[in-house]
Amino acid sequence: MVKVLINWDRTPVSIHHPNKSVIDSCLRYLRINHMVTKRSISMPDRNSGGFLAFIYQVFDPQWIITWDEKRLSGSEEE
Repeated sequence: MVKVLINWDRTPVSIHHPNKSVIDSCLRYLRINHMVTKRSISMPDRNSGGFLAFIYQVFDPQWIITWDEKRLSGSEEE
């Protein structure tokens, strides 16, 4: 399984993954659990392949890291 990548070197911050459903699930988690609503929809990443989404508000990267670790271990709870 592949981790969600967070690109902090750009504005707005972007998240990347080969699977669109993983990006959508991550965005849903951020919205429901942390009120992160200023974001794009998931879309194809024309430069690197896979999919990406942009997040336009400040958020704690640990939220995604923790969610992704649970997802990869098979214990994701939404």
